[in-house]
Amino acid sequence: AQRCQSLPFGVLAERMFDVTVESIESAWVDQYERFTGEIDLEDYEIDARTLKLLNRRQAWQFEMLPIGFQEEGELLMAASRKRLARAVTFVANRLEPVVFFRIADSQQLREFLRRHYPMPELSDELLRRAAQIVE
Repeated sequence: AQRCQSLPFGVLAERMFDVTVESIESAWVDQYERFTGEIDLEDYEIDARTLKLLNRRQAWQFEMLPIGFQEEGELLMAASRKRLARAVTFVANRLEPVVFFRIADSQQLREFLRRHYPMPELSDELLRRAAQIVE
């Protein structure tokens, strides 16, 4: 079917087998994480220039953190497992550099977001409730 219709596998799975978008995204994230592994943000120095590529709302909404530019010019970006698919879509439509995503532990990522994109109005309780809504 994919050869005949030239459609992505996920689209065909939705149409032909009623597979949910959430299931497709989850499978893709699992595969991506197995391929790239999880990043430890403590191992990196955050390049302040890259932080200007996102505003606070974008960083928190998509749970992503620009880390720095790689030797070939790609932007290394950390994202949470839960928001990776949405972060990829956002970046593809909004940012100019090629972005290479790595999955970060959600708790560690939020600590770094607090440090680099402070939003004092975001309490731990508010973040916990927001995470429950997304799930």
